[in-house]
Amino acid sequence: MNDNRPFYELPLSYPKSDNQEVQVRRDIAYLEEDDPVARMDIYLPPGDASQGGHRPLLFLHGGPLPPPGEERPWPKEWRVFQDYGRLAAANGLAGVVINHRYTGYEGLVQAMSDVQQAQQFLEQQGARFGVNGDKLAVWAVSGAGMLLSALLRQEMNTPACLVALYPMLDLTHIPQAADVYSDDQLMALSPLSHIETIPNTLPMFLARAGLDLPGLNRALDTFVKQALYHNLDLELRNLPQAAHGFDMFDDAPAVQESIKRGLDFALYQLAADR
Repeated sequence: MNDNRPFYELPLSYPKSDNQEVQVRRDIAYLEEDDPVARMDIYLPPGDASQGGHRPLLFLHGGPLPPPGEERPWPKEWRVFQDYGRLAAANGLAGVVINHRYTGYEGLVQAMSDVQQAQQFLEQQGARFGVNGDKLAVWAVSGAGMLLSALLRQEMNTPACLVALYPMLDLTHIPQAADVYSDDQLMALSPLSHIETIPNTLPMFLARAGLDLPGLNRALDTFVKQALYHNLDLELRNLPQAAHGFDMFDDAPAVQESIKRGLDFALYQLAADR
C-alpha cells in the first residue's frame, strides 16, 4: 500500500463500514480518578440496543507511545482505530477504543491499571451506553501485547477471548526497558513469563508478521511454543510477507483475511449462548 498520508490518517487495511448510522459516544471518562488522557469512545450498531446491550470488543493501542504533539492526536482519534470501532459496530458489537497512559516504559504498570479499569467500567457502567460488559473480547496490537497480562489476574473476570496482531510479549530483550526495571521486574511484567497462569479455557488468536523485528517474533514464537506445550486454546495465523503494523500499511489479501478471521473469532466467542 503506497500512501503518503501521516500514519495516524491511514485507514484499516480491511473493507470497512461507512454506515453513517453507527452511533458514537465520545470522550467517556473511565478511570476512578478523572484524567484528561484516559478516555474511551464507544461505537454502537444502528438502531436500539439489543436486550441487555451489545457485547463489547475492546481495542488496545500499542506503546510505549510518547504524548502527542500539536499534530499527532491520541490513538482513539487515529483513522485505523475509528475504523476498528465502526467495523465492530457494523457486525453487531460495541466497538470500544480507549486511550491508555503507556507513554513510556515507566508507565507500563499505570497502563495495565488503565486497561483493568476500562474493563471494570464496561462491566459496571456499560449499560448506560448500551453495552453489556458482562462478557467482552480484547483486540490488542503491537506493544499492547504487554497489557494483556493485566486482564488475566485472578481478581478480574477473564475475557471471552484475546485477539493480538504482531504483539510484543516480552520486555527482557528491550534495552530501554532495562533502564527502568530490574531483571525480576522485566520478567514479572512480561506475558511470556506467565504462560502457566493463563487458563486453557481462554481462546487466543495471534497474527504474526513474518517480517517483524526478530526480537518481537522470537518472543512471540516462544510464547506460541509454550502455549501449545501447556495445551492452551491458541490459533496462530502467520503472514510471511507482512511487516509490523500490517493492519495499517498493507492491504494484501492475506492481511485482510487475517483481520476477518480475528473479527470472526471474537464474534464467535462473544455469542450470547456461549
